[in-house]
Amino acid sequence: MAMTVDGLGSGLNTSDIINKLMQAEALPQTQLRNKVTTQNKAVSAYQAINTKMAALATAAKALGTADTWGAMKTSSSSDAAVVTAQAGASAGSLSFRVESVATTHVMTFSNMTVASPTDVVTDGNPLDIAIADPADPANVTKTLSPASGSLRDVAAAINAEPLAVYKASVVQIGSGQYTLQLTAKTSGASAAFDDSKLPTGLALGAATTTVLGSDAQIRIGEDTVDAFGNPLSSSYTISSSSNTFADVLPGVTITATRKQAAADAPVTVGITPDADAVAAKVQSLVDSLNAALTEINNQSKGKTDTTAAAPLAGDSTLRGLKQDLLSAVATGVTGVDPLQPGALSSFADIGISLTRDGTVKFDKTKFVAELAKDPEKTARYFDSYTETDSKTAANPGGLGTEGKFQPDYDVARGLGRKLETLSLLATEGVIRPGDPASKVKQGTLQGLIQHRNDTISDLNDQISSWDDRLALRRLNLERQFSAMETALNSLHQQSNWLASQISSLG
Repeated sequence: MAMTVDGLGSGLNTSDIINKLMQAEALPQTQLRNKVTTQNKAVSAYQAINTKMAALATAAKALGTADTWGAMKTSSSSDAAVVTAQAGASAGSLSFRVESVATTHVMTFSNMTVASPTDVVTDGNPLDIAIADPADPANVTKTLSPASGSLRDVAAAINAEPLAVYKASVVQIGSGQYTLQLTAKTSGASAAFDDSKLPTGLALGAATTTVLGSDAQIRIGEDTVDAFGNPLSSSYTISSSSNTFADVLPGVTITATRKQAAADAPVTVGITPDADAVAAKVQSLVDSLNAALTEINNQSKGKTDTTAAAPLAGDSTLRGLKQDLLSAVATGVTGVDPLQPGALSSFADIGISLTRDGTVKFDKTKFVAELAKDPEKTARYFDSYTETDSKTAANPGGLGTEGKFQPDYDVARGLGRKLETLSLLATEGVIRPGDPASKVKQGTLQGLIQHRNDTISDLNDQISSWDDRLALRRLNLERQFSAMETALNSLHQQSNWLASQISSLG
């Protein structure tokens, strides 16, 4: 960089002059930087809308699953048992008594103890333990090699064997009295073990059963007789090695938590359709749709007397996306009534409608009433579509999967499916049959974001080029002003010399 000396010959602040000249020279670069800022705002705006549309896709997909429409809720009259139900479980009720809860078998070598866990408890013979080998059921024992014969190392060796039928613990049963305790790896009577399965090679004497492994049992129904002793009804019991009883009713699991006393009333569990859970999924869809519409409005609104225009003001793509979302609600659905497959139904029938301000309203009370009246029909308002290219016996060359909605191939009719398709078109992209092989799977918003980012990259390249150009221009200006100052300084020196010569002639 050239060195300048302000006012050496001219008395001017040449550095300030150069800076002002450079500001004028840099105006094109400043304009480029402003364009980058504008483009970055647009990218952020598109990304915000993309996030809302992705959330809408998730909410829409949830309304196309059996888990949503088959949601069940459960109740239990007692804390002696809890009940859970899978989606699609049979509705109904059941009364039973918890006769017992499952226990885990425990045996303890309590007849002989050692003073410390580090004391030796082996007798010099092989340490053989009982195992359960799924790959070789005939293989029922295994010889272990503990690090030492101490109580602690024997327990560690047993616990290190994954096929062992029990776990080992070092327990203190009295002051300075330590011994080995074995606990079955699973609860229930089938996991119980006897003396024949105890480890060999120990100098701990006999083991006693501390807890007897047993199954949980529930008794369903009551044994009743008439006045003459003739049976009117009889009960039956169900056993489980754990406290869990699966499919007592189809899709229903009961877990026993405590044994009931004789005076306790029977446990009654109920399983009913969970309309609130389904309504919550619909509410989530409506909320996600409104959030997407609001974001589109906020990012594309025009200038007013009091506010500046949004980054995407006047964007025709967003205008079209908004119209598509609103039309998905406004145009209704066909085929919800199997007897009238071509009949058009309004989403207002199940509580979803457009408001004057361009948002969507959900009437939960109306929806729940329609759901109770006809669950399958109500589901079709959301989860219905026309398969167009599924692989079937009649169409072996089909690309889609029969019975599964695929936006790539199928035509959405229900609200959930329509919004799912629109959201995927905007975010991830959809490749349809007939699209050129060269088409890239990219959502509309992704494409717009990519285009803006490409523009930003090009602008940044131009800005970098201007950095080099401006640096060279500054260097030239500094050289010119430095030369000027040097020349002026030389003239001043000559003038002073002449003045002194003339004065001396005086």
